[in-house]
Amino acid sequence: MPNLNHSTTTALKTDQYEFTMLDALVRSGKASNRAAFEVFARELPLGRPFGVFAGSGTLVEDIKNFAVNEEQIEFLKSSKIVSSETLQWLSKYSFRGDILSYREGELYFPNSPVMTVEAELGEALILETLILSNLNHASSVATAAARIAEAAEGKSVMEAGSRRVHPEAAAHAARAAYIGGIGVTSNLEAGYRWGIPTTGTASHAFTLAFPTELEAFKAQQQFLGSNSVFLVDTYDMVEGITNAVEATSCNLKGIRLDSGDLEKGSRAARNLLDSLGATATQIMVSGDLDEYQIKQLSKAPIDAFESGHRLVTGSGAPSAGFVYKLVEIEDTPNSPKGMRAVAKVSSGKESIGGKKHAKRLLSNDSTAQEENLSIGRDAFEVLPAQYERYLQAHLCIGGDFTSDWNLESARNHFKKVIEEIPKDIRLRRDGPPAIPTTITKELRVE
Repeated sequence: MPNLNHSTTTALKTDQYEFTMLDALVRSGKASNRAAFEVFARELPLGRPFGVFAGSGTLVEDIKNFAVNEEQIEFLKSSKIVSSETLQWLSKYSFRGDILSYREGELYFPNSPVMTVEAELGEALILETLILSNLNHASSVATAAARIAEAAEGKSVMEAGSRRVHPEAAAHAARAAYIGGIGVTSNLEAGYRWGIPTTGTASHAFTLAFPTELEAFKAQQQFLGSNSVFLVDTYDMVEGITNAVEATSCNLKGIRLDSGDLEKGSRAARNLLDSLGATATQIMVSGDLDEYQIKQLSKAPIDAFESGHRLVTGSGAPSAGFVYKLVEIEDTPNSPKGMRAVAKVSSGKESIGGKKHAKRLLSNDSTAQEENLSIGRDAFEVLPAQYERYLQAHLCIGGDFTSDWNLESARNHFKKVIEEIPKDIRLRRDGPPAIPTTITKELRVE
């Protein structure tokens, strides 16, 4: 029988090969060698001009909770996945390394070292799946959110994709969407955990539960108030709007359209509302909207958009495409030679050896010009020039996580740095990155 007891530990939220590789490293005496891993994307999905980094905030808690409990030890033992020596190693595990990271809300480009993990080899290697699953999902949603918010041209957008993904993924998607510029979510768990503003409308089921639409709207007005939004196209939109206005005595905050030609429907709805005296009533539209559909609707008399399935699945790119690669390794513990650069050379999947420090070069009007990577441990000792800014900061030092990273600062950081990208290319796809990524110093890979 499977173990149905849930626990806060994240140790088994991973791939089996992380444990089998660890087992070989422990038994060969290599697990304690110092190593550095980097997270980066080789390309931007769908030829987009930039990505939005997110997920490090939730990753912190997952790493803190990475501990193997007695039941999991027994599972690993009975399944013969690792040796008794590695079980002993795991029973004492806690992360004691350093993590250098882009801030949540930062923009990234191909080969941007969005996260660098430096620790003992076994300590860092076993976190690969946990790190990538957090960052790939959150960054894909944050990037989609940035594009959808851009397409809305300042109009309100509600994230409402909770029914399209796993409940835990739904809360995390709402968080990532908030970082990327979406102002409100329907997900209560996200509101509870992180204080994200929440809202909701009503469903067709609510209307269908009453003998008539007018009775449904009168009940909504009585118990939810005229400040709620009325879904008016369960039957006929014209009758729906007329009934909503009558039920609220012309005092209703908004209506929602969920079907048909939303541009034509919104124009007809606006004319009807105005003719009935509901000139202040707002119009919201929904229906699996992505950035391209919203852009087409941006000139229609629509006040707010609801985006669900497309948003929480990355609007066509459900993963950011991040990989986790070893870039430096110590050949023997505490080697006086330090660590040497290593790189993968497989065709189409090459990596660049050596720990990298990243800075963004800007024009005198603060437009991004280049993502510059320096290889070498003294890179941070050089002060940035007038039109440069460093992109990485410590998320963890010696196993202690910093406390100055929070959701609101991530959202505000994104609002600031998106201005580095010209507006006319922000919604581009099937094109090159907005800026090139260059290497200014390269170490020879041994």
